[in-house]
Amino acid sequence: MRSFARKHLTVKNIGLPPVVLVWWGSYGYRGGPTLGDLLAVDNLSARLAAENIEHAVVSHPEFGFAGHFPVEDIYKIAPARKVVFVCGPLTDNRDLRDFLAIHRKARKIAVGVSVLENHDRMNRRFDCIVGRDGVERSTFDLAISEITPPPATFTKKPQTVGICVRGKQTEYGKARMALSDKASSIFDGLAADSGLRPVVIDTVLTRDNPAEAIAARFHAVDIVLTTRMHGALLSLAAGKPVIAIDQIPGGAKVSAVVGKTGWPFVYRAEEVSENMLAGVLKELLMGAARDRIIAAQSAIEKLTEHALTTSVGAIALT
Repeated sequence: MRSFARKHLTVKNIGLPPVVLVWWGSYGYRGGPTLGDLLAVDNLSARLAAENIEHAVVSHPEFGFAGHFPVEDIYKIAPARKVVFVCGPLTDNRDLRDFLAIHRKARKIAVGVSVLENHDRMNRRFDCIVGRDGVERSTFDLAISEITPPPATFTKKPQTVGICVRGKQTEYGKARMALSDKASSIFDGLAADSGLRPVVIDTVLTRDNPAEAIAARFHAVDIVLTTRMHGALLSLAAGKPVIAIDQIPGGAKVSAVVGKTGWPFVYRAEEVSENMLAGVLKELLMGAARDRIIAAQSAIEKLTEHALTTSVGAIALT
């Protein structure tokens, strides 16, 4: 309570447009924002601008993102008319909880988010949620706006495999964290047996891991193995085949969101083994999935368009 009281009493002297977009990058690097988060908030901002909806994307100044409004302390933002939280799992995070409490009179909207049952207290704080998964009428993620078709023919022997793993997803609770090690172990074994050079792809933005470098790695490798939702979507958008494992028992956003694209190589950790995936990896390395990549890319474009349109519609409501 002492921490919230300090934030609540902070002088709020930063005036912004009526619609304020916040994301994990609003807290700087400590918020753990990813490339997918950044792309999602930028895509939504571009669509809002096209619709002449005045808004500001709030980001910590340490990023220096073009077109974003730099705010070092988001608790100094004057009361907004609408607060929009963009992308990521909607978790009962203390910082976000305090920020929403300060803007208690604002209409609160969450878009492009994963809705988790065990974070229902946070879910109830929003007047409207446009969820990419975890809700009955889910839409899609907002991150993908650029598509690179796969080459017409694969002229060189595959040399590299991207490894993009999430690690333990604590937001789902202890009971649903047990399979992350299994998923990582499967990928380590596949990469080692393939003879390909492994390239680690970390989608979390850091000073040493900027957005441009992350995106370049997806384009540079020949195939990707991932437990991340954005890892799979960014791979497909780059025209790369991908094997995705949903490491949350029962399935979560990897299954739900990537599954909507029609890409068939998405598996649940509790149902898969290294032996099962060895043949899949060999098939994909032979370039046999080009048509499937193109079909998935087409689905991503249509699904993203619908999700953006739905999100803007929710924000535009009085």
